[in-house]
Parts: sequence; structure tokens; C-alpha cells
Amino acid sequence: MGSRSGFGPAVQVCDEAGCRVQPRDAQTLVVGEDERLQRQTDPDLYRGEPITELRSAAAGGDPGAAYRLGQAYEFGAGGLPRSAGQAARQYEVAANAGMPFAMFRLGRLLEQGATSGGRARAIQFYTGAAQGGVAQAAHNLGFLSLEGRGVPRDMPEAARWFSQAAERGVPESQYNLGLMYFRGEGVSRRPYEALQWMRRAAQNGFLPAQKAVGRVYMTGLEEMGQDLGEAKSWLALAASRGDAESRRWLQLVDQAERAERDYQQRLAMQAQQTQALWASVALAAALSPPPVTVVMY
Repeated sequence: MGSRSGFGPAVQVCDEAGCRVQPRDAQTLVVGEDERLQRQTDPDLYRGEPITELRSAAAGGDPGAAYRLGQAYEFGAGGLPRSAGQAARQYEVAANAGMPFAMFRLGRLLEQGATSGGRARAIQFYTGAAQGGVAQAAHNLGFLSLEGRGVPRDMPEAARWFSQAAERGVPESQYNLGLMYFRGEGVSRRPYEALQWMRRAAQNGFLPAQKAVGRVYMTGLEEMGQDLGEAKSWLALAASRGDAESRRWLQLVDQAERAERDYQQRLAMQAQQTQALWASVALAAALSPPPVTVVMY
């Protein structure tokens, strides 16, 4: 059955990228030096600065002020009405000044059709943002290549962009890359590499990855045996977040532990189902920019 090496109780972790639930032991990894275990954040988020000051600074040629003013317009913060058009104009000023996250936000507005320009221009700004280090932009380029939206469908190119984003902590890309390694799509088939990326996505709080990892440890996969401790930890974490399927699988593990012989037979039968599940689930879609924090004065 394998040794118990599971993670401890779940904790809620909140930062500029939002809140997520993850194993307590995984949190010790998040604060380390490994970029793959930290979701990237936007260093220039709007934080409630007075709009009059931002307008004055932007008019004086400050691209950072223009960028934060664009966020205020996009999300209706600071007393401003929501206006994608105004946001896009401010983002373009910042993007032309070389701010990668402004390129990403502008690309997202263009792709969503919230402002004129079309997907080709969105790809142009996504590419500039990705080259400037914005991992979320690399993920979106991977998704566009995967789906053939605005560019030819190209699985190796999708894997390349997902790899770039995954190395910089985007759990959706880590999940997608894990599935691609498992399926041999755009990359050589490497089940062990697939599981490693899937674990990173799970540690980063991505629910579908937590389910997938729990399921693999529950039944085993190809040459890898079962590990009930890991299975229970990950499935309990996913179940605590409201996932009904994980709750059912967790109950099966609990029941099976009380009937060891039947358990081995039932899970051996389900190992093929696990392989089919990993082969058929959908990949993670495109990402939105990080949320904006508003501080009331």
C-alpha cells in the first residue's frame, strides 16, 4: 500500500492573488525560493490611491499611475464608473512604456472583446507580457495555441508556453502540463513527470489537481503503487472545498480500509478508470488578471 507520507491539516492562504486552501505542510514550501510553488502577483496593483493624484501623475507622464488608473476604471474602484474603454486607454499608455502587467491586462480586455482591436492584437500584447515575465500571459498563449484561437492549433507550442508559466508558479499551467505529459500531447509521454507537475498544481491550491493527485494515490497508476495516506490527505482537502466526487472517493477509501481484502480488489479494478479519467478531463482555461485591492481612506 505504500508508506504514509501525506500532508497535514488544511489551511487557508490569502495574498494579492486571492485566497486558496492547501495542506499545512505545503505552506512551508510556498514561502521558499521555488517559484513553481508561488503564484505570481502583480507588483503594481491599484491600492486605493486617490484618483485625483493618479490622474495628475498620469497626465505628467507617469506610466505606473496610468496603469493603476486603468485598473480603477476597469473595476469601478475609487469612485470611478466601470469603463473598459477608459481602462484600455490607460493600460495602453503603460504598455507602451514597457509595463508587462499592463500588456497582460490590455490583452485580456482585447481578447474578451471589451475594447476594440481583436484577438490578433491581444496575442501581440500577451506575447510582450510573457516575454516581460508575466506568467499568466504565457498561460493564456498556451491555451490559445491549444485551442487554435487566433493562432494555428499547435500542441508543442502550447506545451512550451505552459512550461514557461508552470515554472513561474501558475497552477493551471502546471495542471495542463501534467495532463500533457500523461497523454503525450505536445511532449514525450512521461507519467512520473506528469505526476510531479500535478502535485505542484495541487500544492498551489488548484482543486482539479488536488482531486487528480488524490485519485492517483487512491488507485495507483501504471507502475506507481497506491499510497492511502497521500490519497486521504488530498481527497479530504478537495472534499473540504465542497467537491462531491472527492467526498465519495474518500468514503470509498474509508470503507475499504475496514475491509482490506475487498479494498485491494475494488481499487485494482478502478486503476484503469483513473487512467481513463486523466486522459479525458478538460485542461484549464485562460486566466484573468490578479484582483485589485481597494483600501478605503
